[in-house]
Amino acid sequence: MVSTATLSFAVRPRVLARLTGRAALLLTGINAPLVVLTLADREWEGAAAHAAVLATLVGLWAALSRGRPAPVPQTNEAMVLSVIAFALASAALALPWWAEGIAFVDALFEAVSAVTTTGLSTLDSVENKPWSFLFARAWGQWSGGLMIVLLALFLTLERGAVAGRWLAYQLTAEEVMLGARAWMRTMAIVYGALTLVTFAAFLAVRLDPWNALLHALTAVCGGGFAADDQSIAGIGGRPVQAVGMAGGVLGAISFLIWPQLRKGKWRAVLGARELHTFATLCLAGSIVLFATMSQLSGLPPREAAWDAVLMSLSSQATTGFATLDLHPLDPVSKLVMTVQMMLGGDTASAAGGIKMFRLIAMLRLARNAIARTALAPHAVIPTPSGEADLIRGTATVVTLFVIVLLLCWAIFLGAGIEPVDALFDCASALSICGASVGVASHALAWPLKLVLTVAMLVGRLEIVAMLVVLYPRTWVGRRQDEGR
Repeated sequence: MVSTATLSFAVRPRVLARLTGRAALLLTGINAPLVVLTLADREWEGAAAHAAVLATLVGLWAALSRGRPAPVPQTNEAMVLSVIAFALASAALALPWWAEGIAFVDALFEAVSAVTTTGLSTLDSVENKPWSFLFARAWGQWSGGLMIVLLALFLTLERGAVAGRWLAYQLTAEEVMLGARAWMRTMAIVYGALTLVTFAAFLAVRLDPWNALLHALTAVCGGGFAADDQSIAGIGGRPVQAVGMAGGVLGAISFLIWPQLRKGKWRAVLGARELHTFATLCLAGSIVLFATMSQLSGLPPREAAWDAVLMSLSSQATTGFATLDLHPLDPVSKLVMTVQMMLGGDTASAAGGIKMFRLIAMLRLARNAIARTALAPHAVIPTPSGEADLIRGTATVVTLFVIVLLLCWAIFLGAGIEPVDALFDCASALSICGASVGVASHALAWPLKLVLTVAMLVGRLEIVAMLVVLYPRTWVGRRQDEGR
């Protein structure tokens, strides 16, 4: 048997350096507006820090981007690059906020929450913060959402036609050949268009332009940051809340469906199993939450009906907007939303969680296991070429997700946090949702804040990317030609 060491390639330092330089250039463009806006808001310390960050990013780009263009990255190089990019993006926000007077741990927490599009916060209040800070949070979330959509698209393209059999409305082998750059450009256009649609919808329900802009940015990316301490409940009434949740749902559906709809493939898109599963979970969550909120939490039926639907959408899409104070809710309602957050949205979207295609894969695996009990001793269930690898990958990600969640939960239980509340906020961080029952707060001990910070990064990068960075063969072993 051939050893995997002879069939694998370590990352190429020069290629990784060039890709990091490109990422630094991208982050330069993302952070440049923040310098101007912070100056306009007369936040001099923050403006100086943003300018220093900008200069550092430009320096990284100049130092690392020399030589011919980088070739198409290996999968391990793409995953290492994603970790580097999210770390740089987090630092680019955390350092200026620290300079503006926010405690370092809170600044780091807020920055990671922004870039990973989570939406948890440990600030004592956001209502007393300058407008430039609120925009930087929203802009960081929107930019982080775009980065993760493009990364997910690259990995989907890398899987190619095999993924197309699992993701019914996704890509055929011929479409993959059109090239990653063209598809990524298309996804960026779709992402921007959905943001503009959400912004227009907020204006249509008479939300002021400033709040419409902030919350359109944080809705489509699934971020959930709000400019009020009461989340979106403090921004506007039910129409505003409904638009926010609808924007989150748009961001939680695969961005690959829109080009398919444009080609007239309505039947393929609307018949997709992933879309059906997502819609079914949203509906089921609404029904169960209505029952628990009205019967166990004592909410009036009309209020419970609204909140059940909107919170089911927020949890399943991992948007994190809250239409009510979640802390007083009954434990069953919290557990229902916890399960929804963990399952999450669709692949190649801004949503977090396990994702629909993995849920479908696990259900198929369970069905096959049950079917085998009725088979003859030598009978087998055929598996199409390539799908076995996807099933194994799915089982790996789901298992690691549960292990990390249990570890985080155990740490919080050891600190004396109420079990259901601790599970809710740990799942929210790992699923990149951002809804909170009050555990993630300014009063939380700093070691626990760091635990949630790591959980947000691990969850956004779907755990495997972090393990790839720690895997020795990622760095040591045979390498393909790097170019000069």
